Amino acid sequence: MKQRIAAGVLLLAAVFLFCGMAASSKQTAGIRVKAPEAEDSGAQYYYESTVNPFYPELAPYYEVKGGYITGNCTWYAWGRACEIAGRKLPHVFLGDAGTWWETNQKEGWYPYGTSPKRGAIACYETHVGIVEQVEPLLISESGWGVEKQRAPVVFHCGKPWHSKPKGYIYPEE
Repeated sequence: MKQRIAAGVLLLAAVFLFCGMAASSKQTAGIRVKAPEAEDSGAQYYYESTVNPFYPELAPYYEVKGGYITGNCTWYAWGRACEIAGRKLPHVFLGDAGTWWETNQKEGWYPYGTSPKRGAIACYETHVGIVEQVEPLLISESGWGVEKQRAPVVFHCGKPWHSKPKGYIYPEE
């Protein structure tokens, strides 16, 4: 009898351990409140060109007429979507931010819609960001300003971009 109880307890412990590991492997990243740095956990999603197709060409410094965009939005949004997923996403957006919404609709890579969800890519006319939280709505984004000199990555987490998004792409569905 004691052996059966011990085996049952071990089985339950294994089930809880497995379920806990499975749950923690998905969306383990908390709300990002500061720009990603090369030393951070999850930095590979931003700072390795084998994972992030926008690094290093578009980040952390992208030179434009009049200065630098520090932390291009495509670089950040792709890295953050992968960081939240805990893996490199299978389909890559190669165009600028203004093409992501239409490209995804045309190619059918990821589900999409008009409601914000945690981890969704918010697609604007010329910008992308990541939904960190739905209530209240918090969007993390980068590269929405031009600096005269190389400066720390321009990063924002809070009230969404100044215009209404075209919609949201849900890479984790």
